[in-house]
Amino acid sequence: MRGGGGGCIAYGHAAILVNERLAGVIGVSIPLGPMKRYAPHTVRAQIDSVLQGLGADPRTREICTEVMYDTDLMGVDSHGISMLPYYAAEVANGNLVPDAQPVVAHAAGAVARIDGMRTFGHTGAHLAMTKAIEAAQSFGVGIGVVNRSNHYGAAGYYARMAADAGLMGISLCSTANALQIPHGARFPLMGTNPIAFAAPVPGENPVLVDMATSVVPLNKVKVYGLKGEPLPSEWVADPDGNPVYDAAEVYERLEFGKDGGVGLLPLGGETFFGGGHKGSALATMVQILSAALSGAGQPGNVDGYQDIGYFFLAIDPAFFGAPAEAGEYVRELRNTIRAMEPTDPQRPVQATGDRDFLTREERSREGIPLADALVDGLRELCGRVGAEFTLAPQQ
Repeated sequence: MRGGGGGCIAYGHAAILVNERLAGVIGVSIPLGPMKRYAPHTVRAQIDSVLQGLGADPRTREICTEVMYDTDLMGVDSHGISMLPYYAAEVANGNLVPDAQPVVAHAAGAVARIDGMRTFGHTGAHLAMTKAIEAAQSFGVGIGVVNRSNHYGAAGYYARMAADAGLMGISLCSTANALQIPHGARFPLMGTNPIAFAAPVPGENPVLVDMATSVVPLNKVKVYGLKGEPLPSEWVADPDGNPVYDAAEVYERLEFGKDGGVGLLPLGGETFFGGGHKGSALATMVQILSAALSGAGQPGNVDGYQDIGYFFLAIDPAFFGAPAEAGEYVRELRNTIRAMEPTDPQRPVQATGDRDFLTREERSREGIPLADALVDGLRELCGRVGAEFTLAPQQ
């Protein structure tokens, strides 16, 4: 699946694997297997080396490497180094132009539209949020949108760009392939249409929200299939609304079959009383803001290249003249949440985003876990594109 918030080539915490249909790209069929820790600097170097082998220019490599490496540190394993085989496939089939440069196609006041030029989505997204941040610093708010783009990685990275500048940030993305069933419909239409939000806290990590608007991203379905476990009943449904439990079949049909016969349920599930209409509404909102404003494509299954759209919003709290600092409000709110009495005394309450930053600290010290089979596949990919193999175990 192209787009953000749910990758086609996904390696989650249980070592998710590359589908056999892409095995030809990396020269190996990747089975479920063990994982080892790799030195973070060698993971970064590996990403850069493969991107160079794919034909990316130095500026594209710089941005994509930083975003993907940061994503692996944050524990979003489906959107970091494991995406390289997918990007290689997209370059090979002509959907992704590795050395193209995104450009500002339109600018007016606090708004900018970026033409992604069909290159790596990370570069167009980075430029759009940069322009939104610059506008917010001048006007209090700034908006950047992108069309003619590809998969942009983890939505949360771009929201955190704004937080790093002392601003609140929102990152939205339309996605390719019909994956998510609109509430009450028989067939899927939307993608996983992610939402990310970050609010700065002076001297601390920001509050971070990063989520799909479907009940789960597609990569989690793949995990269940590879483990040979049935899906929970509230994840996937057929056209008659019946739950579908065969994870391997679901993944094959959604990712490659495009037959519209099954689909992910929206956040909240199938029923009105469970809140499924709310998840469907959020997905629709994300699609409109990401694609209608940028001029990107409609959702659904498309043969060949599909035009992906993004939406970024940056907000400078200082422009609102509130009697108290917004960052201190966010700090107090987060501390209140963390101090609440937990249902399990052994598991303190975490505020949104805490787990991501704890993972970052742990992986920075202990190394980034990669499946043995993924490493083998990356070694093969390096051979195919003439890239140096740099991965080295954490000492």
